[in-house]
Amino acid sequence: MSAGIFRRNLLPGESALICVVAGDDAAPEVVWPTVEVLRRLVPELHFVEGCSGREAEKRYGEVFPQETRELIDRAVCTLFGASGGPSRPVLWYLRWGKDTRVNVRPVRWQPGYRSPLREPEHVDFVIVRDNLEGMYPPREGDLAELTALASSRSWWQPPPVERKGAYAVRICTDEQMASVAEAACELALQRKTQGYAGRVTLGAKYSIQPRTDGRFREIVRETVRRYAELEYQEFLIDDLARRMVAVPESLDVVVLSNEHGDILADMAAGCIGGLGLAPSGCYGPTYAYFEPVHGSAPDLAGKGVINPTAMLLSGAMLLDYLGYEESARRLRAAIAEVYRHGQVLPPDQGGTATTAAFVEAVTQLL
Repeated sequence: MSAGIFRRNLLPGESALICVVAGDDAAPEVVWPTVEVLRRLVPELHFVEGCSGREAEKRYGEVFPQETRELIDRAVCTLFGASGGPSRPVLWYLRWGKDTRVNVRPVRWQPGYRSPLREPEHVDFVIVRDNLEGMYPPREGDLAELTALASSRSWWQPPPVERKGAYAVRICTDEQMASVAEAACELALQRKTQGYAGRVTLGAKYSIQPRTDGRFREIVRETVRRYAELEYQEFLIDDLARRMVAVPESLDVVVLSNEHGDILADMAAGCIGGLGLAPSGCYGPTYAYFEPVHGSAPDLAGKGVINPTAMLLSGAMLLDYLGYEESARRLRAAIAEVYRHGQVLPPDQGGTATTAAFVEAVTQLL
């Protein structure tokens, strides 16, 4: 895997067809305004809706119809809202069906964000997370089955009295770990040209899981050695969690396993002001999709107050992927200016603005 995963070069005459799956609950309330903003910035982009979830079940009798699958396959990438359950099969297809191996989650505070930290201006790093393996998707079973696993006999013995319980299996292939490590290095190189440290930081529990996290540690080390321009550091995952709060300025590109990345990325979003500010992009050799980190927010559905920032910033990542870097820069700058002014902020950031009012304020600055 190379830096090519972060950029989709359109072929001569190829249409920039983008599948839009709005998702569940309040998610469509931020997806469609974002689509309009992206259309305004790059009129030649062609957005087509892929129906999913409850609406698809009403129309087609299934939550993930074949028509939507075919549209995803024809598109150059997908803009996804969020799944509260009904649209989850679509998300699973975007992840495992389209082989999107690497999840990238930028974490950057800017003035106007309602951070709980005293000095949030130091928070400016990117998490690169395994998107396919680890403990996702779940591979679980009954505890009694462990007696049949030869690898468990050295550390687990059946209890003297029969007990009920369950276990989970973690999968880590060398190929996938190397893909994530290389993507982290390529991203660190890109960031170094923008004035960042060019530093890759591994977080893992290699002291307890030498065969999985220990192997990940070896692969990341070996990969970074091939990049003479980059710095490298590693920490046990619990220590890294502390450092994200105490010394975030020491971090640039953080590389993590699937479940560790899922947890720490949400914690990092909390450091800047919440999940409503956290975008993400998921990249593979031939495909990518973009979604906000927050969920579908069923408690906010229909109220018109869900924060669209994460969705808009995910849209900026989509523009970068398709080569419209200047348009992406304009969008990020407009969002930053709205927060800097502090007059039209969503409720989760201490304001009273509706979703529509915030998007309109951003649009006026494009």
